[in-house]
Amino acid sequence: MEKPFRKDLAHLSWAEVYARQEKRAFLVDAWMDALRLKPGSRVLEVGAGPGYVSLALAGRVGPEGLVYAVDKSAEALVYLERLQEERAVSQIQRVVADAALAPSSLSVHSALITMVLHHAKDPVGILGSVARLLPPGGLAVVAEFHPEGPCEQGPPLEHRIGPEQIRAWCEGVGLAVLDYRRQSQEHYMIVVRRAS
Repeated sequence: MEKPFRKDLAHLSWAEVYARQEKRAFLVDAWMDALRLKPGSRVLEVGAGPGYVSLALAGRVGPEGLVYAVDKSAEALVYLERLQEERAVSQIQRVVADAALAPSSLSVHSALITMVLHHAKDPVGILGSVARLLPPGGLAVVAEFHPEGPCEQGPPLEHRIGPEQIRAWCEGVGLAVLDYRRQSQEHYMIVVRRAS
């Protein structure tokens, strides 16, 4: 049985969060394709948690690329560090930081902000931080749980953010919407680009 939703994820172990990330594996290729990731790319993952998606990104960018896995939980990134060591994956740099205040020293081509804004206290701050880090023309994918979904997984309806709200927030921080796609009954993604 699903545990009651808590915005801060304190009701789950990092192994349980990883298992939830793993259940969404079927969404990840579309995110990476939309970002046009290739060997050598440098990509930011916001709210990486225990790192299922970070590891998938690392596979796409290869040893010559770099994944910045940003999360405010040092414990989540320790979990990811252990997985990196087990799998000999060196191209993930773990960054403990509030995503709304991500270090300006990160040099990225693109960004992924997936299933994280509904947990955030400052979702607009996160999108603004990403907009500042992206180069002109840089791409980002924002993915969330759709309010019209059956709510069989993910947050309950009152914690879901509709695509029209994400679009407005993105446009407000200088991220132009290029594409919107419903990925499943529960999930949608929006592709945005930083203005030149």
